[in-house]
Amino acid sequence: RGSARGGFPPIAAASRGRCVHRLSAALHPFASGTMGRGGIDSAKVAPDSTRASKFQGLDSAADEAARTAAGSPANTLGPVTVLEHITYGLENRIAANPNYPFLLLIANTTVVIGAAGAGWHLLANRVSDAEVFGFDSWWDGVYLAAHLVMTGGPDTDTPADTYLRYIYSFLVLFGLIVFAIVVGFITAGIEAGLEAVGSGRTKVAETGHTLILGWNEATLRAVVQIAFLRRQYQMGNERRTLGVLYFFPRLLPLFKLLMIVDPPSTSVAASNIVIMTDQHDKNEMHEMLESVLAERGINPRRTRIGRDIICRVGSPTDVSDLLRVGAHRAAAILVMMSEKDQVEEDESEGTIQNGATLRTSLALRYVIFTNPYATKNGRAMPHPDLRIVLQMSHPSDYVDAACFAHADGRQVIFPVDLSKFSNSLMFNCAAQPGLSAILLDMLDFEGMAIRRRKAKNIRSGPFNAMGACVGQTFGEMRKQFSAAAFIGIVRPGMDEEEALEKGFGLCPDMNVKIQREDLLIFVGPRPTPRCSMRMSSAFAGYVEEAAKLMKAHPDIEANRAKHGLTNSKRKRTLLVCGWRPVWQQYPARLGGRIKEITSQRLPGSAIIFVNKVPDEAFAKLMAAIGASKKGAGSYDVAGGVAIKHVVGDAAQTAVLKPVMDENQIDGCIVLGTQANFRLAGKYRDTRVLNVILLLRKLCQDKANAPPMHVVGENTEDLTAKLALAPHRSGFAKLVSGERRLEFEPDFVNNMAVNARALVQTLAYPHIESARSELFDERETSGGLINVDAREYVPLNVSMKFGVVRTIVLRAVGERSMCLGVVWGSGAVELLPKHDSTVRFTDDDRLVLLRKVVKP
Repeated sequence: RGSARGGFPPIAAASRGRCVHRLSAALHPFASGTMGRGGIDSAKVAPDSTRASKFQGLDSAADEAARTAAGSPANTLGPVTVLEHITYGLENRIAANPNYPFLLLIANTTVVIGAAGAGWHLLANRVSDAEVFGFDSWWDGVYLAAHLVMTGGPDTDTPADTYLRYIYSFLVLFGLIVFAIVVGFITAGIEAGLEAVGSGRTKVAETGHTLILGWNEATLRAVVQIAFLRRQYQMGNERRTLGVLYFFPRLLPLFKLLMIVDPPSTSVAASNIVIMTDQHDKNEMHEMLESVLAERGINPRRTRIGRDIICRVGSPTDVSDLLRVGAHRAAAILVMMSEKDQVEEDESEGTIQNGATLRTSLALRYVIFTNPYATKNGRAMPHPDLRIVLQMSHPSDYVDAACFAHADGRQVIFPVDLSKFSNSLMFNCAAQPGLSAILLDMLDFEGMAIRRRKAKNIRSGPFNAMGACVGQTFGEMRKQFSAAAFIGIVRPGMDEEEALEKGFGLCPDMNVKIQREDLLIFVGPRPTPRCSMRMSSAFAGYVEEAAKLMKAHPDIEANRAKHGLTNSKRKRTLLVCGWRPVWQQYPARLGGRIKEITSQRLPGSAIIFVNKVPDEAFAKLMAAIGASKKGAGSYDVAGGVAIKHVVGDAAQTAVLKPVMDENQIDGCIVLGTQANFRLAGKYRDTRVLNVILLLRKLCQDKANAPPMHVVGENTEDLTAKLALAPHRSGFAKLVSGERRLEFEPDFVNNMAVNARALVQTLAYPHIESARSELFDERETSGGLINVDAREYVPLNVSMKFGVVRTIVLRAVGERSMCLGVVWGSGAVELLPKHDSTVRFTDDDRLVLLRKVVKP
């Protein structure tokens, strides 16, 4: 698989997690409930004392901002005047269409000529002593006006006297000079105005918009993900209006009033996008955006640069610039200041981390409370849908001190540490080939993605009515949808532990009764799932067929009951080339990554780390995670898996060759980062290519080398295409009497991961209590895994995929859902059609959301 997919985020900072409910092994929690205003599909939550104690309340934050701003005059950049609204509209139209000034001039000239001609005709009718041209015809009046504009005046009255002709000619010439001067003044003014428009420093007259602050390698990808959300929402509305909105999008407010179209699942899908940075000028941003949107097939009719994507130049840490882009009126804000963070970290020799990001978040606090969106009982109130997502360059123990909540207890600021997610993704991919592709597909808004809808805004039932699922059980509701798989339910305001006890979250209890404000989580291609009542009868047939198959193969259930969750574990040796510096600061993260490997390995397996971390420092890390030392550079962890450490550069043959010769390496994780040395993105990619090429050479030279599954990381798309992984013969090999499948190398594209992760958080920040379960290490959480197909279904038997989903769902002792298949050929398929026929062999694996149920 050449390109990696994006992901969804861990919330950041806080490996300590004071600003959030709980920080899972890889994904952060988000606050329960979702906010909403107008028709947006969102959730309200009641104030929660437990939640409020973890971050600052709205009143307290507003009081603090008021004390800070005491004595300072009000910033005049906050309000937007009528003239600024007009100027903003003109600027956006000129940015979207360079020919707009000429069209505007033609339109204005036409209006003036028509109005003046009509006025001439009306006045000419009142002249009684002589006939005036145009008195008897409207068109004559218009013609005269046009003639005057084009020629400067008629020539039928030119005097015959010579001296009068001199004066007449002088006056005509003088008039031309005056006209030229006036034209010069006008031209200079127009040029100055156009220059101001091109500079990107004018005020933004938007409300409820999505604001991106800063610029890094993931920004363009983030805009693309938002464009996908917008496109899906628009296409859904176009289907409901029989295509009318495609040609006449300005009719959307009317259709909303008539309740013909559905509300968006998130404000991000319906709002304009404003980007502000001081790293590029406006034209550069337009050129880059135009290229990437065209490359990803975004139709300008749906998302146009200059109209729907507005670019501004300014500093995200400057209060005046934030006011200029309407930060205090925005509904969603994404802070992408990682490149500035890196500059400050380098200049301070590592003593300042996340500096620009934290400064931007503090500036946003100040702007929001000193220029409030609204006031209630004399209190400053931010936009009711406001959420601020911070892309953190490093974990932070104190970012939560800047977090605050809405008046109803909903969290506003979400710090996101993406390094934790990308690391977890790589290790899970090494432990379970194909799993990362499924997960990242689920988090990519272009296709099958994790989405959520409020129960009252989902159409279902025989009349396809909104809210028809309210009062039904979760199990009854999910049978009505063909293309979407419902995987979870969140009840806003419910404590996380209480939710797990009552069967909420991922893989919920099928008997949970749905309430109006519940958030239903599903995987599907559209933000609004399509209901089909015929699915209920089809599902009944699948249940009947599943019962027959299980009755004919009782050994499957018996074998799973006997061996529990160990059936799909393997005995393997994994090589890890490179190092994450964050592991030395937070050893628990290294322990989490090791556990992701050991959970899928049998005793006798090994993990070999090759890096430049000194033995003494590595030994301290092993002690911190509870590994016992059994020799020089050798340790044991739970589950009988050995950990070995080799000091050296994995890109050097002298270091890596002895490791390859002395061990049967089945898989390798190649990291672009090293200990005590920092490389830019392009050079990290080059290092990854070098290490993979060295692995190819060493595997080629070693006799009877087992198939090696390589997992690498990249920041540029081309890297995955250039990489030359160890040779693959195209068929399974027998190694020590065991069949070993050959897998294509997996690449985790960090920039794609970051973009998709951040936009997922921005769009649906308040269903974390369920989403955080995806990588939760507890068996009682709904984790994403892949298992041998033989654990659940009979092999070499043709059946519908709907039958497979039913068999998995009825498994005893667990609540599991089948989301896809990793075929023996290495191909990955997410949510095949329920009526498609499948036939499994010994090499095929099922991708499940599995939650173990306590007896």
